[in-house]
Amino acid sequence: MNKFLEQLIELNRLERKLKELEPVEAGIKAPLIKLENQKNALENRLEKLEEEIKNIKLKRGKNELLIEELKEKLKNLEEKQNKVKSEKEFKALQIEEELAKEQIEVANEEIAKFEKQLELKEEEKTALQKEINELEAEITLLSMDVAKKLETVEKQKEAIYKSKEELVKEMSPKIYAFYEKIKRWAGVTAVAPVKKHACSGCNMKINDKIFSEVLKGEEIVTCPHCGRVLYIEEEDKNEEE
Repeated sequence: MNKFLEQLIELNRLERKLKELEPVEAGIKAPLIKLENQKNALENRLEKLEEEIKNIKLKRGKNELLIEELKEKLKNLEEKQNKVKSEKEFKALQIEEELAKEQIEVANEEIAKFEKQLELKEEEKTALQKEINELEAEITLLSMDVAKKLETVEKQKEAIYKSKEELVKEMSPKIYAFYEKIKRWAGVTAVAPVKKHACSGCNMKINDKIFSEVLKGEEIVTCPHCGRVLYIEEEDKNEEE
């Protein structure tokens, strides 16, 4: 087989192996990413919950302040009632007093409602924090396992990159540039084996003349339909011969 063709086949094989490691790497990371996403979702919920608690406390505080103001008002009304001289003034102060007392009652009801809401929110916050802590512990343990597995994959990648680098050094710059040009659009299918008289890259049939040239392996032959570099795999070549 043509030396340059052999180099192109080997280069493409190495790049295919690198591509095949991508889903392996993603599969290793997937469980950890899933847990981290769950933790992030819980932390976002916790953040919103804390904001809700803050707003409820603010509303409770406004009602508490209102009650203090109304109590002060009642005190002043009592002092005025002791000083009034007419029935009309006394009744007006009485109405104002009753209204203030009603407002205090409503404010106390609101405070009770907010207290109940706070109790429920605090319970939810405690449960969320516990779940986050459990996830963090699980993530810590899983991270160690993932790191070990990724280290193995990384070593495989380094070995492939090293082989690729050595191969590229041996290759003709023109041949490598030619390959890179095809790879820009064909990716790891830049070099495609012929299967059943067809380019396995585009699945188009090739004529007997081109097939014969590919079978000989003396020259670099490209697919007339898609432009990929064609070759015959050894097991297929033996069958054809």
